[in-house]
Amino acid sequence: MKTAKEVFGNSVKLWLFGSRTDLNRRGGDIDLYLETGEGYKTQKVVKFLAKLYMRIGEQKIDVVVEKFGSTSEIAIEAKTKGVRLC
Repeated sequence: MKTAKEVFGNSVKLWLFGSRTDLNRRGGDIDLYLETGEGYKTQKVVKFLAKLYMRIGEQKIDVVVEKFGSTSEIAIEAKTKGVRLC
């Protein structure tokens, strides 16, 4: 996704997960999981959301950002059941 790469750099990894990956479910928030070399940085997450809102309109978006190779529960869930976007 262009917006993620603009903010976090070309090495960012991005997954869409949750209800938006199920074609039988409608609506719901947009759940995004990102992995970066530096992990969560508030300023970058705010910049990412601002740019994303400008591109797709204001919607309910949940963003999780962790360092590359994270094995947290949310990381495993997003990476195994989600859709890799970049």
